[in-house]
Amino acid sequence: MGLTSFAPVVSAQDSAKPLIVTSIKPLAIIAKSAFKDRVRVEYIMPAGQSPHDYVVKLSDIRKLSSANLVFWIGPDFEVRAAKQFAAVPATKLVTAMNLIYPDHEATATDDHDHHDQDIDPHIWLSSTFAKQLVENLSKRLNLQSGEVFSERAQKITEDLLVNAKKGNYVVHHQGFGYFVEEFELQSGLSIRDMRGKQQGAKTQYNLRLEGKKRGVSCVFIEPQHGHKDAIAVAKDLSVPTTTIDILAVASDGELPSYESYIYGLATQFSACFK
Repeated sequence: MGLTSFAPVVSAQDSAKPLIVTSIKPLAIIAKSAFKDRVRVEYIMPAGQSPHDYVVKLSDIRKLSSANLVFWIGPDFEVRAAKQFAAVPATKLVTAMNLIYPDHEATATDDHDHHDQDIDPHIWLSSTFAKQLVENLSKRLNLQSGEVFSERAQKITEDLLVNAKKGNYVVHHQGFGYFVEEFELQSGLSIRDMRGKQQGAKTQYNLRLEGKKRGVSCVFIEPQHGHKDAIAVAKDLSVPTTTIDILAVASDGELPSYESYIYGLATQFSACFK
């Protein structure tokens, strides 16, 4: 499976279109869904690697320089790449966290453990937030956007998740809050914290106790975090593992529509409870 960033060969006709460069693939999915073939969209960070730990390469800096618009989550998320993104001129930088949480302030830092743990940065998992982000992109590009997540898509996804609403489960890390909230699902137990950092032995012990108490149905594995700790938890709880792919690793270099991306997550989530 290829894990390289999405960087198609550009024709002369396409080179005239605005170039949006995003940090992660889900933001590229949102941008492409909004503007389709009227823009070029590329992303920097391989989907199979944790964006918190990705170090920007020289080729990435060239790509940021050539973009008409650079779209990232913010320094509390793309931690090791924060200084390079923050160096992009403000006229072409879109910081998603600042749009969704205007009062939230964060700055690029060498302290990779310095995060605001109270604010969930996985905002692309909320279709409501995705629509807000698209509105800003549209204004910045002076380009009309299309609908990224319709009422019909919302209804179809809700119907798919009906039997999963009361299910208990363990997630790889605390990254599903907006998806859970949007579709009124139960909050799951988590092996790692919100930035994918492994937690201590006491926390892991209590996780297993609580998992047995709740009668969890499965442990969700995320490809970018590896499998060992999730498999160990599943073994101790005597439940299966199943994959949930919030960074869209499985679609390789392709950019699915945002609707199909969210529906795909719902399909993976509901598989835990069949």
